[in-house]
Amino acid sequence: MTHNNTRLRNLVGIGFFLGLWQSLSFFDLVDAFMLPSPWQVAQALWDMGVDGSLWENLLASLKRVAAGYLLAGAVGLTLGLICGWWRAVSDMVRPIVEALRPIPPLAWVPVSILWFGLGDASAYFLVFLGCVFPIFLSTFTAIRSLDRDQINAALSLGARPGLMLRDVLIPASLPIVMPGLRLALGIGWMCVVTAELIAAQTGLGYLIQQSRMLFQIQNVFAGMVAIGMVGYLMSAMLERLERRVNAWAPSERL
Repeated sequence: MTHNNTRLRNLVGIGFFLGLWQSLSFFDLVDAFMLPSPWQVAQALWDMGVDGSLWENLLASLKRVAAGYLLAGAVGLTLGLICGWWRAVSDMVRPIVEALRPIPPLAWVPVSILWFGLGDASAYFLVFLGCVFPIFLSTFTAIRSLDRDQINAALSLGARPGLMLRDVLIPASLPIVMPGLRLALGIGWMCVVTAELIAAQTGLGYLIQQSRMLFQIQNVFAGMVAIGMVGYLMSAMLERLERRVNAWAPSERL
């Protein structure tokens, strides 16, 4: 029953938002050229879906975010685990991470173009930068927050490093690591669109930029809606996975 009520509230919220948006256009409260109605945006999405441009650019964006995210996951999880377990390594690595972390990925765009040129490599790099720091910090925090009694109990029972990692460190850290992975994916999705606005010839960001230059404002909003919908679906899938993986962990649901 609670799940049904939540879904109903979600639909009511979306319906209210779309109704308000449609009203702004219907009553001429805003310039219809600058803010197309939901119907015009839906029509633009349909047209781009039929001619294939939407799917071509969407697949290009997904490929870039997947490559950058997987690379960031490999680096962030490994480095976070090492720094969380060995304080000496943490003392050397964390100052570098904390110095680089506040730099927004957008500031790296000129550097990425200089290093990698215009194309996929620049987008991979920017997505990697956007994802690696939240993954590293969540993993580092998870390892540092482990109950020392669990670790000592495993060590006293003769647990070897492989067993310690598989049966103690990973399961106990997942409630903190999984939200970090979900946050990183959202940031990576924003970064790939930002990269495509400037340094790519395909992708949803490129689609938006080209539509802006051609004054096809309905396509600009259609691209934005596609970005939001895909981002929501990716976050929902990771959240579902998180609930399955962390089913054993205590949680509070409102």
